[in-house]
Amino acid sequence: MTGLVTLDDARHDAQGSTIDVRQGDTVRTVRLRALGAASIERALQSLDAAVERGETLDEAIATLVVEQVAHRTEPRRAADGALLLDDTGATAVDDVRASLRVLADLGRSGLRTIAVIGPLAVDERDRFEVHDALGRIIVRLDVRQLVVIGHAARHLHMAAGLEGSWDGESVLMDDLGSAYDFVRATSGADAVILISGGADLDLGDLVERLSGDPS
Repeated sequence: MTGLVTLDDARHDAQGSTIDVRQGDTVRTVRLRALGAASIERALQSLDAAVERGETLDEAIATLVVEQVAHRTEPRRAADGALLLDDTGATAVDDVRASLRVLADLGRSGLRTIAVIGPLAVDERDRFEVHDALGRIIVRLDVRQLVVIGHAARHLHMAAGLEGSWDGESVLMDDLGSAYDFVRATSGADAVILISGGADLDLGDLVERLSGDPS
């Protein structure tokens, strides 16, 4: 990207993302029928390329088409009616952090937020620090229920639980089966469930089981 078009702000709801983009002193609001940071990045790349070709920002916006990026806060529907965000393509901490902000925005619309997170792709020497910091971010974003899967991500669970100001809850699950049982028992049509991380786990299987889609 050349950086001619930059992002000022982003907001998210169940139907997509709304972004404020800037070119110089010009700021425009753009509605995307796609959700999350990865789709927003594609939108910025497209707008930037169009402006570089000589289009005005308004012209670039008028022809902008952005498809949902698969497995990056991709909206689906769980069998019990919950909104399910398939974020299994995110394993780096920056990507998971961005996805948690999407979850928090959806929670502000009245949905009960559940984050299901597996181990992140980090160097072993950084594992404690990275998972600990992410756990504290989850508390600040007021995620209502955290489900951590796997011993390698236990510091995420511990960090969230140590924050005394948090009204949410965190549980540590040994495997995907127990995580599935817990989420099915605690979710519902009033919930939005983010499934993210899982560098060493196939969280896609959990998404499929929750959606009730055997394919």
